Amino acid sequence: MKAMILAAGFGTRLKPVTENIPKALVMHKGKTLLHTQIEKLKALDVKEIIINTHHFSQQIEQYISDNDFNIPIRLIHEEEILGTGGAVLNAKEFLQNDDFFILLNVDIDSDMDIGKLILAHLSKKPIATLAVQKRETKRKLEFDKNMNLLSRQNERSNPNRLFAFNGLHVISSEFFNRDIPVKFSDIINLYEKLAVKDQVRGYEFKEVHFMDIGKIENLQN
Repeated sequence: MKAMILAAGFGTRLKPVTENIPKALVMHKGKTLLHTQIEKLKALDVKEIIINTHHFSQQIEQYISDNDFNIPIRLIHEEEILGTGGAVLNAKEFLQNDDFFILLNVDIDSDMDIGKLILAHLSKKPIATLAVQKRETKRKLEFDKNMNLLSRQNERSNPNRLFAFNGLHVISSEFFNRDIPVKFSDIINLYEKLAVKDQVRGYEFKEVHFMDIGKIENLQN
């Protein structure tokens, strides 16, 4: 089982902290955000971790070189930032050979049980399974009563079927067989298009802690 950590972003919402360091190396609870996610994935018995880089990429390269995490870690540098969707497509060579892989944002603080998300994915085998939660956010996703993705929230959305996305996915390797070009793209936009023909599911975590550490106001919490 492999996993990918999305770590290429500019960390705009964390300025001024990210003016001289990448978001992935911001400290939270005594550890870098990247360290926290690597340890979480190691506990799941992940065999290899892929990390995309762009903003201050050399610092991340040095950090990985200086620290022995006792797990194979592969860095993929993006000359031009590719967004969350493009980053995954760009890593096809390293992710396509397993039945599925884990994808998570570097800037989330949560006690979600990733194992439960994997089991939910394996039980239905959709193109992707997204960790979602009923919580306040400006951006929500709408699912039908069977937790199949419909779209982003819009004026026609059923308020009872809206969920916040928690930055964690389990994705089938079938994702790479949909002839999507490698270019800048948002993965949620790709899911919306795929959901017309493929099953993209949500898995609701009800009583879990979740915090977006990509916001400066949440960094000290």
